[in-house]
Amino acid sequence: MSMRLFVLFACLLLTTACRRGADDLTLLRHADTLWLTNTDSVAVLLRQMERPELLPREDRLRYGWLRAYVDYDRNASMTEDSLILPAFDYFTTSGDSARLLTSYLLKAAYLHAKGHHDRELAVLDSGCVQALSWDDCIRAGDFLAEKGECYVYTYKDYTRAADAYRRALTLRETAANHFSLGICLGLQKADSAVWHTNRSVVLALQQGDTTQAVRYLRNQAQMMVYVSIDYYEAIRLLHRLLDLTDSPDVLDIACVTMSECFLKLGRFDSAQYYLDKGRAYYHREGYKSVTAENQLGYLQGVLDYACTGTFDYLSLMRYNDSVGNALNALHSTIRQKDRTRDDLSEANLHLLVDRQRMRLWLQGALLFLLLIGGTTFYLFHRRRARLIEAEERIETLDRLLAEVSVPSPSSTALSAREDDRLFRRILLQQLGLIRLVAGQPTAQNQELLRRFSTLPHPDDTAEGLLVWDDLYPLIDRLYDNFHARLVARFGTLLTDKEQQLCCLLRADFTTKEISVLTGQSVPTIYQRKTTIRKKLGMDEKGDIVSFLAS
Repeated sequence: MSMRLFVLFACLLLTTACRRGADDLTLLRHADTLWLTNTDSVAVLLRQMERPELLPREDRLRYGWLRAYVDYDRNASMTEDSLILPAFDYFTTSGDSARLLTSYLLKAAYLHAKGHHDRELAVLDSGCVQALSWDDCIRAGDFLAEKGECYVYTYKDYTRAADAYRRALTLRETAANHFSLGICLGLQKADSAVWHTNRSVVLALQQGDTTQAVRYLRNQAQMMVYVSIDYYEAIRLLHRLLDLTDSPDVLDIACVTMSECFLKLGRFDSAQYYLDKGRAYYHREGYKSVTAENQLGYLQGVLDYACTGTFDYLSLMRYNDSVGNALNALHSTIRQKDRTRDDLSEANLHLLVDRQRMRLWLQGALLFLLLIGGTTFYLFHRRRARLIEAEERIETLDRLLAEVSVPSPSSTALSAREDDRLFRRILLQQLGLIRLVAGQPTAQNQELLRRFSTLPHPDDTAEGLLVWDDLYPLIDRLYDNFHARLVARFGTLLTDKEQQLCCLLRADFTTKEISVLTGQSVPTIYQRKTTIRKKLGMDEKGDIVSFLAS
């Protein structure tokens, strides 16, 4: 009992040791329920997955879709999100409406990142058609706005970009689309550009989005400075911007832009005033910007030259040199981090291999213990069964010996019982057991009986000790020519062993007794009985002796 408990405890321990943490499929399904509400949690859950490549195909595509969605939501590079292509095909054909329109945006973003802009525009057109078929004007407008952005930043085709933004505005009026359209028209010197940019500011303020309104005003003013060349309008817009915000990161750019306007108008004092004011706002932010540093240095040099006829860019050049040195140091640090990350990845790979190897060893040890335990149990059970069988044989032999040792009553004719007893006595004499246990049975005699009863059945059997050629005449004399009639009636239909079994059954030997005398197992005796019944055409449970005697 204690051994079984030990084996059970070892199995539980090994199973616990081999158990993994949270299953990748469980993590994926949890992440799949959060993509509409909590992208950060989705990213964390996806990072916890160890072997997503082993997921079933459908779940692997779902994993790729979620990874692409997280990168798109975070405005990260999507060049590695190649799974979005088969995932797009899967979700567009499976009828998953919740992901269908978003899948168009993700595929377009991936194609944009890979530089396949013609295919990107085709996907956006398909998404717009699909959205309109569902009467989803909001999503259709988003697809058109994405097309406009592609035309602006990739093709520099402001005419087609303006057309895309106009179509988007017909579906839904937004401040962002008005602003983008205004910028496109401004780059084309169109008079309606100012109206659209002003409209974007009005809509942003109506929505209470001051941050966007300030951004629109700043970009519109810069367009007036560098494209439309209307410095007074730019100054007016910048003054309006100053009234809407007190954020240093906005005011520094606004003041520097106003300084540039006054410089180009020849009003050097005002230019210096706003330049100093912009520099103060810039230093208040607490961080360095290469663009801001160069713009401030450049404008100061131009003002100095305009006012004094000379300028000094030494400090600006030193700053640029320091930026170059800092970039070189940063690149060196990044390369070192990459090497460290590669080393850590390799070490982690070795750890994974070692863990898998340890898991295999543990599983092998568990299998070995199970085999040892099973073999031990089998051998113990087999030995116990053989001991029980040996004891039963000893009891059977003792009973047979007791029966044949009882003195027969004097009579001129032998009864049937006496015939059986005589036949049994002859069999035991042939086996030599009468001689072995003659007189009082001693411990030695009992041991000899045990040795006989445990003889291996297949090879050294007790059946070989019986001389059936001598026993057949005795059977015929005692049982009315039983064997002779059996042979005459059925000829060679029955084998020798089957004939011998019939003779023993006629002598009223039990199955257990026949097993002991012939050295055959009990199942073998039953199998021979079944074979005899089939050969003789008997019922499965018919009595063989009665059938043969009839």
